[in-house]
Amino acid sequence: MQPRLKTLQRLVALYAAVEEMELTGVRRMTAAVREVRNAIEVEHEAAQSARIDGRAALLTGDRESWMMVESQQETAAWRRRKLEQIHLEREKLNDAAREQYLASRLKREQIQRIFDNIAAQKEIEEGRMIQAASDDRFLARRRWTDAREKMAR
Repeated sequence: MQPRLKTLQRLVALYAAVEEMELTGVRRMTAAVREVRNAIEVEHEAAQSARIDGRAALLTGDRESWMMVESQQETAAWRRRKLEQIHLEREKLNDAAREQYLASRLKREQIQRIFDNIAAQKEIEEGRMIQAASDDRFLARRRWTDAREKMAR
């Protein structure tokens, strides 16, 4: 039973290490998703700023500034669309990493339960063996005492 318990203990440690790796992957993908969201927000703010500058250029009649701002606005919109595509891809990867982490965690918990059950059984068996040895000593001492009493009579 002892070698089996040690093997299961090593398996639990291995599954815990795999679970930790998967968790690191989830954290990395979550950070990547957050990074893209921030970049999308920056592009959104750039487009808003360009719209405000464009209105100001129209009010002042500055056609060159207006054309430049229009170009900036289109560029920001194009980059935002590309970033949204990247965001969707990263969300999918993040979901896949999360699922993989949850599967890894479930496997580790299953192995941990098996290990705990076997360890509990081993502890019960050891307790029974100790009790049996104690009972044997008690009975042997009783027999010895009874035998001495019979000889003394």
